Amino acid sequence: MTNPINISGDVDLERLLTRLSDDIVKAPAFLRLYKDLGTLFGEYEKEANHSHFFWSLTSDAVREVGLIRIARVFDQQEKALSLRTLLLTIQANHHLFEDEAVRKRVHPDYAKEMRPGTHSPDSKDIEAHLRIVTHDDPLVHKIIMWRNTLGAHISPKRLLKWTGEEFDPLTPEDAFNLCDRAFKVFNHYSSLFQGVHYARTVMGEEGSVERVFEYLRLGIDADQKHVEEEFLKWKDAAEKHRK
Repeated sequence: MTNPINISGDVDLERLLTRLSDDIVKAPAFLRLYKDLGTLFGEYEKEANHSHFFWSLTSDAVREVGLIRIARVFDQQEKALSLRTLLLTIQANHHLFEDEAVRKRVHPDYAKEMRPGTHSPDSKDIEAHLRIVTHDDPLVHKIIMWRNTLGAHISPKRLLKWTGEEFDPLTPEDAFNLCDRAFKVFNHYSSLFQGVHYARTVMGEEGSVERVFEYLRLGIDADQKHVEEEFLKWKDAAEKHRK
């Protein structure tokens, strides 16, 4: 049986929330980046082919990091920080969500408007959320299978039975659905604990990868133009020399 994480008080719980939030926020960001790269490789095929090795490895690494972060969020190891152990810890430290405890850590304006008892976790909610973050859930089972057979370990049994078809148990849709689930569960308790909802996008994310390819195209075009200009100069000089 998995036990809650042993914490000394609200400072420890806040540290757990902060660390877990990093994976919950960045996992879908990595997956969106991977998806965007696939689209941009088609739109900027000539530019991408100038550094095919780099972009190929970058794309693979981005996807893998995104999936590894999801696997950490839904980790089933008893001593690991995950959504599962976080919920068990919250369940065991109900007193940290009492009105006076919450008022001390939220913004004073927010504290004034708090209604009594609104930040106390509902035991039924915790039980329901625990059911959708454990390996008994079909979707969570898929990310655990990915971790155990492809992510953290390579399954020789699956490898030797490979027929050439993709045996990745997790689809892109599955991965994004898990990210969405993690956000909903996590933000529910983050809001109760400290009145904070985490944003679903990373600051500066929007349009950033597109700009990389735009600048890459501008650079390659400028370099090509420079080469052409230098060639014309050489050609003119050669013709003058012959005369």
